[in-house]
Amino acid sequence: MTSETPSAMPTEDQVRDQARAFMRAEGLSQKALSVLCAIPYGTLSAWMGGSYAGRGERIAEAVLRGIEARRAQRRTRALAPKAPGFVATPTAEAITGCLEHAQHMPDLAVVTGGPGVGKTTSAQAYRARTPNVWLLTGEPVHGSPRALLEDLAEALGLAVSGVSSQRLSRAIVQRVRGTGGLIVVDEAQHLTSTVLDQLRTLHDLAEIGVALLGNETVHARLEGGARAAHYAQLYSRVGMRLARPRPLRTDVDALLDAWSVEGQAERALLHAIARKPGGLRGVTKVLRLAHMLAAAEEAAVGERHLRLAWSRYASQDAVEEDALAARRAA
Repeated sequence: MTSETPSAMPTEDQVRDQARAFMRAEGLSQKALSVLCAIPYGTLSAWMGGSYAGRGERIAEAVLRGIEARRAQRRTRALAPKAPGFVATPTAEAITGCLEHAQHMPDLAVVTGGPGVGKTTSAQAYRARTPNVWLLTGEPVHGSPRALLEDLAEALGLAVSGVSSQRLSRAIVQRVRGTGGLIVVDEAQHLTSTVLDQLRTLHDLAEIGVALLGNETVHARLEGGARAAHYAQLYSRVGMRLARPRPLRTDVDALLDAWSVEGQAERALLHAIARKPGGLRGVTKVLRLAHMLAAAEEAAVGERHLRLAWSRYASQDAVEEDALAARRAA
């Protein structure tokens, strides 16, 4: 019997040569290479110069892993499709209408919906084409007005260090008053009552629009059951509301048209996926993966690729349920 001899590990000098060639090809500095390979810069610098006193073979192995990780990233991205840009679905147009109302009246608008209906992408597209729109993302850390004020001040280019919350609020008011602008807070379900009240104060003092985007708990909180007292002033200022629990069928059709999905079976399957948690976001992820699977086979995207992509994205129960729904729809 004969056994294959494993390929020999390159010498450290060979790995150094590979690293230098890789940095030239990628346009990377030695500092960037150290980050890519998760090696402290001083360690990598000494090793590249041949003066490292430790176990150099470990550094060589880490460099090779880093180089291969970047090459794997390149291969994966080469298979990734060029996804369509922002798709103006009917729901996106409705969200845009709310944002326009809030900005130009000025007023306060609340948009609620499940994940994947297009709230975030609509807000990003609106900001990209409209001046004086500041988009923040609510986080659990926004439990106090100060945290939100600091994020907004940074978005406005204002200094926050050493400034009291009151002065920071006044500085923001002075900066945005008269701009005809709009403050948009995505994921607004993370905001507490005091933070929401701070936004109301900015809206009142600066006469500027405010839009809150989030899940259905945002509207429920503002109503406060019997409209709790600490939300009453904010609730009374809401001039426009839009609730979209899930994508419309026409939203899904618009997205599939943008992806040039024409087959009846393929569209039926993707409509079934859109009804799952994740909505249009889930459809986009499945389409991206299906295109990559098809590209690896040098084939056109078909129902088989979509089902395989969905099986990798979702649970088995969801896959079987959606396969049945797609067959019924077809």
